[in-house]
Amino acid sequence: MKKSEFLFPLARIINDGAMIFLGLLLAYFLRMRWFGIFGLPAPTTLFPLDLFYTFAFRISLFLVIIMALNGRYKFSADEKIGDEMWHIFWNFSSGMALLLVVFFFLKFTFFSRFIFGVAWLSGIIFLCAGRVGLRWIRTQCNKAGWGRIKILILGSGKIAEQTVAFLKQSPRFEVIGLLLEKKQVSKKTQWGIPVLGDFQNFEKVLETHHPDEVLVATENSTERITAKLVRIAHIHHIKFRFFPDELGLDLAAVEISTLGDFPLVTLQNTRLDGWGYVIKSGCDFFVATLSLALLSPVFAIIAWRVQKECPKAPILYASPRIGRNGRKFSCWKFRTMVPDADAQKKKLLTKNQRKGGILFKMENDPRVTNLGKVLRKWSLDELPQLWNVLRGEMSLIGPRPHLKEEVDQYAADDRRILSIKPGMTGFAQINGRSSLSFEEEMQYELFYLKNWSLRLDAIIFLKSVVVVLKRKNVS
Repeated sequence: MKKSEFLFPLARIINDGAMIFLGLLLAYFLRMRWFGIFGLPAPTTLFPLDLFYTFAFRISLFLVIIMALNGRYKFSADEKIGDEMWHIFWNFSSGMALLLVVFFFLKFTFFSRFIFGVAWLSGIIFLCAGRVGLRWIRTQCNKAGWGRIKILILGSGKIAEQTVAFLKQSPRFEVIGLLLEKKQVSKKTQWGIPVLGDFQNFEKVLETHHPDEVLVATENSTERITAKLVRIAHIHHIKFRFFPDELGLDLAAVEISTLGDFPLVTLQNTRLDGWGYVIKSGCDFFVATLSLALLSPVFAIIAWRVQKECPKAPILYASPRIGRNGRKFSCWKFRTMVPDADAQKKKLLTKNQRKGGILFKMENDPRVTNLGKVLRKWSLDELPQLWNVLRGEMSLIGPRPHLKEEVDQYAADDRRILSIKPGMTGFAQINGRSSLSFEEEMQYELFYLKNWSLRLDAIIFLKSVVVVLKRKNVS
């Protein structure tokens, strides 16, 4: 996810909160201070100014949350300016109406019809002005080359021509090339855009040009062809968009937006994009920080025991793993094996009990130390992975961290799982852990990829605790 995709929605949140706050302060000063010019008395039920700041902040936060629940801060959900202003008007107005209802039922002593009315009117004006200002700032950033979205267009008909015409006049987009439905050797450019080949060259073009998004704009595609294109795009972790038709594709993670006058469907590889990614990462950081602080005595005791058992070996073991988008990182664990465990593994491969041949498991593994057996039994050896979570390399919940030699043997579809961070525990772990075959584990991981939610994460976490306590399928 590009920084600009996160910064502009965040800027909308900050802008809206600030504009609502300013609207409330304007209404307060108009009623409490400026009316004194005309000799009108100030109401006695209102807060003094120093307390009103806190009151206005809470109201602003409440109204921003209402707007968020109404979808005002979605990633990559652009609207026409008229539609945006209309939605701002109704969302803010409904939030103010709900606020009145809350005041009524709580029998809140603060009330001034004048302040409420002026805050509503000024809030709408300030919100709309702020959004127009943000649009102008983003346009200037795009013109300067920052935050532009590189798009690869697939198609050659009327829809593709209209799409290219729209994108070329928008500073936000950069059309890097076209892929035609059928090979045409003579065509080097079309509509002023480089022709990079046909649909058969799709994967090669993704690897060489690295677009941010792919947009299918053709009248000649079929369900089978488009489904294949979606798979390839998601394998390469690239956003896939198309103009809707009757295709029966996997719509588990769909976002609806517009491109000019056209309705647009974005098929996401996972719901863990946009705010889903931000919220999950924020929860991971908070829980990892708290857990590291609270469990520091446990870390000290385990470290002391590991060092005592084998003084010449390191306390922690850094396992090279493959993380989100294929990035390499060191997955930390308390050492549970003898120092030359990796060298011994090659001799033990013939005794692998894991079905599928890619993952390794051996019952009564002779490389595991006595303390290591205890740590593995209660999954205590994995506690240092909280540091990986804090660094953003892992998540609390996610797929099992991938070994490079395993990833090298993954099928193309299996590589979609690299779109998200690996986790300390996950959906596969609570459904069999090391007793699963590789194919079964991958089915669970891909299900999690498509169906992620905070509720699912909570269920996985609670079931993981139960699995550890029951000591089932612990490798």
